[in-house]
Amino acid sequence: MSKDISLKSLNIKLLLGNLSKKYSRHAVFAAIILVLLAYIFVVFRISQLSNAEPASGQNTNNPLAIPQVDQKAISNIQTLEDNNTNIKASFDNAKQSVRTNPFQE
Repeated sequence: MSKDISLKSLNIKLLLGNLSKKYSRHAVFAAIILVLLAYIFVVFRISQLSNAEPASGQNTNNPLAIPQVDQKAISNIQTLEDNNTNIKASFDNAKQSVRTNPFQE
């Protein structure tokens, strides 16, 4: 007594229609639960990563590396600044703005 079940005998549209009628009122609740679960996962992962220790191969004793500017590049910039008046004015404005507080009126 075996029955042949084929895809043609199953009416998928009818089954999906019945399921959607039956569970449509719970769709908003399920969507809210999914969003909350994603939020909890993100918060948990951030918590894990904020407490993570560096790997054993990483050296944490290095002070912050200060970038070194080549002296030739500095002299090139200074010669270009002297040759172009617009650039010289921009450099002068930048030098003055560093010394002043931009938040004071």
